[in-house]
Amino acid sequence: MDSYQHLPMFESFAHPGTRIYERNCEVDGDAIIRILHFQPQSTVRTLPLVIVPGLSSVIESFRGVLQEITRTHVVIYVETREKPSSNTSDNCCFDMSSFARDLEVSIAMAGLEDDGYLLVGYSLGAAAIMESFQRLPVKPVRVVLAEPVPQFRIPVWSLPLARWAPILFPVIKPFAKWYMRNFMIDTKKDPEVMRIVERALDAADPVKLGRTLRSLYQYEAWGRLHHIDRPTHIIATSGDTLHKHDDILRMNDLIPGSKLLDMVDNRRTHSRDMALLLRELS
Repeated sequence: MDSYQHLPMFESFAHPGTRIYERNCEVDGDAIIRILHFQPQSTVRTLPLVIVPGLSSVIESFRGVLQEITRTHVVIYVETREKPSSNTSDNCCFDMSSFARDLEVSIAMAGLEDDGYLLVGYSLGAAAIMESFQRLPVKPVRVVLAEPVPQFRIPVWSLPLARWAPILFPVIKPFAKWYMRNFMIDTKKDPEVMRIVERALDAADPVKLGRTLRSLYQYEAWGRLHHIDRPTHIIATSGDTLHKHDDILRMNDLIPGSKLLDMVDNRRTHSRDMALLLRELS
């Protein structure tokens, strides 16, 4: 299945006049993912952006970025296979190499040119970029990794809960929010990240989310970083305790020629501020 369909119901997420299309992209025999294509009304020639959101992230969390950046830029928004929008079989894999494959196929089907687009990833999406970069069919002119996760430190005690997520999710979800709020996220320094997590949990497909957490347990991307041979900007959020700042500093040392920018919190990385930065980088 591979077709575009106009989606006026997403118009509130884009600059007025932007046309939004859906593409159902068959990655392999076990996964069909959704790609949203934002076509601005402006005729100014700019580089298209490929944006890959984080784990189970919903488009609502990117409203501020998209409303501003689609004023001038084509955006290809890739929803990886753990999102509720995907169609997956019982045999579908949810490891990082599979998320990387989602990105590789999406870029191959988008008709992009080498050095002809900006590649942007958030959290899990950034990890998928790191994993896939060496195999991308065409390379971006620049890479932006926002709150990247080079190493998934999923608590071992959560793995049994993840296995039973399809059955226990109504009970697990309030506990997960409570645990994140009290032990993993400093809601005073970065309240927006908690709102992003809550939206993701509320919209999550428990089967896909549980299988993803089990598959990503102790995943590390450190050995992939030296393959990123395009100018790279790493966007840190030092007030965000969910994404480990020390890991981001280490990444900046390992990616050749990368530049680090601290936007402090997720309010800025998911707002017009981020769109203005992306416009400047493209």
